[in-house]
Amino acid sequence: MDVSSLVAMYKREKSSSERVNFENLYQSAAEFCNPKADNIQSKRAKGQRSDEQRITDVGIKARRMFTAGMMSHLFPQGQNWIRVVPQNRDLQRNDNVVRSLSSVTKKFVRAIEDSNFYEEMSQCVDHCGYIGTTALYCEPTNKRMLNFRSHYINQFFFCENYLGEVDTVIREFKLTARQAVQQFGEDCPEDISKLANDPKTSTREFTFIHVVMPRQNFVPDSVEKTEKPIASYYISLTGNKLVLESGFDEMPYSVARFYKTNYEKYGRSPALEVFSTLPLINRMEVSRIRGAERVSNPPWLAPNDGSVRRISNDQGSIIYWNAGNPLSKPEQLRPMDNVVVNDQMIQKKEQEIMDAFYVPLFNPLLDRQNMTAFESSERLNLSLQFLTPAVNRLNKYFVTPILERAFGIMYRAGMFPELEIEELSGANLEFDLVGKASIASRQIELFGTMTAMNQMMQIAQYKPEILDNVDADKTARFIQEVNMVPVDLQLSEEAVDEIRAARAEAQAAAEQRATAQTLSDAYVKTQKTPEAGSGAEFVQQVVNAEVGG
Repeated sequence: MDVSSLVAMYKREKSSSERVNFENLYQSAAEFCNPKADNIQSKRAKGQRSDEQRITDVGIKARRMFTAGMMSHLFPQGQNWIRVVPQNRDLQRNDNVVRSLSSVTKKFVRAIEDSNFYEEMSQCVDHCGYIGTTALYCEPTNKRMLNFRSHYINQFFFCENYLGEVDTVIREFKLTARQAVQQFGEDCPEDISKLANDPKTSTREFTFIHVVMPRQNFVPDSVEKTEKPIASYYISLTGNKLVLESGFDEMPYSVARFYKTNYEKYGRSPALEVFSTLPLINRMEVSRIRGAERVSNPPWLAPNDGSVRRISNDQGSIIYWNAGNPLSKPEQLRPMDNVVVNDQMIQKKEQEIMDAFYVPLFNPLLDRQNMTAFESSERLNLSLQFLTPAVNRLNKYFVTPILERAFGIMYRAGMFPELEIEELSGANLEFDLVGKASIASRQIELFGTMTAMNQMMQIAQYKPEILDNVDADKTARFIQEVNMVPVDLQLSEEAVDEIRAARAEAQAAAEQRATAQTLSDAYVKTQKTPEAGSGAEFVQQVVNAEVGG
């Protein structure tokens, strides 16, 4: 790939009108929801204040609660929210496959927990709350198998393919001369390397870009990084020099768009849903503070000494008037500020912001008084349905690709020998994400299933054959799946068949013994010895044999 073409693509994406428009939106949302974040449009000096215009913290509180709620419902730390399963559903009922993938899942979840996944993913979810677009990078390091790194919107640009999927990512970053030598080693440009050797110039910063995109002519299963399916180019913008060319087996960047329209490339956030309310409530808060100040420290009236003075209605001000002329006394055009009414208006707007950030959905104690635990759980599951579209998008286009990248790294490192079984030869695997928000729709489906079953059981009292319409075994497995019953506690179809066969055999033997005992008792009651060679004698011999056996 020509370096000049890559640099031109970077400049085009950076200066596009769509990018500039969204940066304006993102910057405004950040000022009210996360003022400590990097300035998107310009470089802010270190230590410079970024909240000069912000009075209320409701945007910050809503963003924090959104992040905490999303993390606990999508990625509950300490719980198995990931399951590695075969795409072929028939294989999921194979006992050997179940045991193998259960072991693989435990290893993978443990590796995720041992990495910095939760810290970096929390940053990405936070960005989704007020920005709506974020990126996560995954690559092994010398210190750990899986290393993740989140990227703010001002650090990366991206392009979509014809399917609307992100297939090209350009990350802009700065390195000092010393850092550049540390990262690129001998591949570092010579002019930068010279500066790194001098303590006076080693801290001078240089701008680089990292371009990751599909490689047109890659070699399948090649071990050469320059022949991998995903091409990687590190370019120094100082002289537009190619620093390092490499490649990946999977896309190392995963880009999230929380909300997305068909005609827009960049994502939108919950904060942008109430974009007009955030500055409005800030102005309302200013008005409330001023009103409270006027109530606690009202203006004063004082005799005029004859000079012309400006009339002020600020708190604690003095209004001069001509006491000898009653007509010159200022008239109060409105009553004192009604702080209570203003408080009610502010509370209403604050609730609108909280609703936009799904805060009521994440608080299990909110408005749930006088409810049973079951009712509270059902209400929460129903409420989480509002999150389903956003959650499905995150899982499909953001979470799953980064998990595939992490899984591929571990697989190539030989961490999953359990996959080398005959049943999984040529089988495709996938991730079943089972966080609270991810399974909310399944819970609704389960609720409908159980309602239908209860209604059918009532009808079965009068017409038992109606139950012939239900596959009880599939229903039981569906209930286990939705309620996340551990695989180790579930029996395979083969094991269930063996149990049922043994039970049927034992039941048949018991019925045979009971029949034999009944016949024996009947013959005993006759108190007669059957005639030799008669049928009765034969039956008695059979009965005696069965009873004796």
